[in-house]
Amino acid sequence: MKKSLILLISLFMILFTGCGSSDNVGTAYAEVNVEEGITFTLKEDTLKTAGATFVLTNNTEAAANYSAKEYHLEQMKDGQWQEFAGTAQSSWSDETATLEVGESIELSYNWKNFCGATAKGTQYRLIIMVNESPVAVEFTGA
Repeated sequence: MKKSLILLISLFMILFTGCGSSDNVGTAYAEVNVEEGITFTLKEDTLKTAGATFVLTNNTEAAANYSAKEYHLEQMKDGQWQEFAGTAQSSWSDETATLEVGESIELSYNWKNFCGATAKGTQYRLIIMVNESPVAVEFTGA
């Protein structure tokens, strides 16, 4: 019983620290947007403090595979990108989807559970994997 209680308390501590903690980690993505012909943009008028909709476009000559669920949210601090602990430490599925040549898709993300709300005027970037390479979009918090 005591072990179960300790395990439960530990689990709650991990869940409630999430992205709002000061335990942000440096970026694992020093080089982004190396996929020629792939664009990732913020859809106009969709940015909220808890999430946004982005547009992924494939202007290459081949279909592109992208992470269907996985994303990483980073914040600019002291001139360096730092990933929120909530997305850095998450166990993402390996689920991928395919974006055909010349197609675009809207992808909506709600980061509040992992990272809390974004702060107005603060620089952020959202990273997804496309063809196993990081593709990022930068934006200023609402």
